[in-house]
Order: sequence, then structure tokens, then C-alpha cells
Amino acid sequence: MSEPNILGMDLNAILGLEEKEIRRYLTPDEVVHISKTLGAFWTYDYHAADQDGKVGYHARLKAGLCSDAFFVSKILLKPLNIRRIMAGQIAMRVLDKLSTPVHHVIGVPDGATDLGLGVAFFVGTHLAAMEKVDGNMKLLSTIFEDEYVLLIEDFCTRGTGFTEAARLVKAQQPKCNLVPFNPVIINRGGLDSVHVEELGDFKVLPVVDWRVNDWSPEECPLCKMGSTPIKPKATDENLELITHSQL
Repeated sequence: MSEPNILGMDLNAILGLEEKEIRRYLTPDEVVHISKTLGAFWTYDYHAADQDGKVGYHARLKAGLCSDAFFVSKILLKPLNIRRIMAGQIAMRVLDKLSTPVHHVIGVPDGATDLGLGVAFFVGTHLAAMEKVDGNMKLLSTIFEDEYVLLIEDFCTRGTGFTEAARLVKAQQPKCNLVPFNPVIINRGGLDSVHVEELGDFKVLPVVDWRVNDWSPEECPLCKMGSTPIKPKATDENLELITHSQL
């Protein structure tokens, strides 16, 4: 079977791509091409701001930082084939690094909930359920003493969601073992590891390292230009606003 030319694929071709066609690590350019084609990657239009005065909106990330780019996992992972491909990519990297058994995989909610199911399948283990209720995470599955738990995320900026999930698991079962990795599709924050107080360091294990600019609100050059920060994933209306604000 010949390798697919992902960089040359249009939307229809990407939606027809199968996980079994890919037997290697995807490149950063390939993952970003898939994301852009699906409409899951947005970048600030500096030309529209400089030349046309359309400063529009920019992104306020979950960690409270401002950014000129963001990925939307809900869009990227909506097609079943892409979700399976990304789950397979994460599983390949985990299995290449793993030196312990894995009894449970947990997809950090909400972005990695369905992704976790695919990773559990490819790793050959069980999915443990976790959900977010009124902004707070809740573990729904039982985890026993000495079992190994692998937490995965969709994207990593500062590891905020991962940290909350790790603390929750250990609070419920202090004697379980957390696998010391944070597997993600895209590491956009440039972290080598996520440090969780009293639990240690978890090495970020990305399918792709793709650094995007981010700043504190006080230092954000886009805010200083007059662009308005908005949380693009908070509502569908916000996503519509930011993607059309500089047209």
C-alpha cells in the first residue's frame, strides 16, 4: 500500500482517509494541513489589521492567555476517521515509550473525551469515564489500588486541564499509579513537561509540536492594537465571531 500524499489532499480526500493507510508518524505539516482543511485551525490576520484596520477579535485561551492562533478539537475530531487517525498516532507514541502496563485511559474532558476511547482501543486497555459538570471535572469510573492510569489531552498549552484531572484521579484513589506522560495531538505551548504539585512531572508526548504565540493580557500586542479577546470555544457564536471578524 503506497503512502497517501496528505499535503496534496482536499477536504473530500481527507474525509476519506483511513487509519490503516498510515503506518508512520504524521509530520507537523500534515497534521496542520488536515486541521486547516477541516476548518479546525485559525490564525490572526495581521495584514487585515495593518492594511485595512480590521483588528477584529483574537483568542483568549483556557489558561487565560491571549493568542493569535488556536486549534479547535471539536471540529478536528468530529469526523470519525480523523478521530481514529489521531488516536492511532497518540497510541503509537505511547506504546513506543511505555515501560509499564496501562489499566485505564482517561480522555481529559471535554476535548479528549471521545479521543480517549480510540486511544484505549489502540493501546488495548479500558476507558475510564470522566466528565465536566458545571465547569468541574468528575470521575465516573472506579480505579483500584496499584492500577496504572494514562491521561490524555487533545491539545496542551499550559497543562491546566491535565493538572486538574491528575489531581482528581489521585484524590479518589491515592494508591493508583499515573503514567508519567501527557500524550496530546498538538503541543502548542512549548512545554517539555507538565508539573503537578505533589505528583511530579509528566512528559508531554505530542503527535505534533506546533508553537503558537501567547501572551498575558497585560503584554498582549493584539489587545494594544485594539483587538478584542474572546474565548472562541465557549460558544458557537464566539467561534463564528472570531473567524469572521477580519473579513
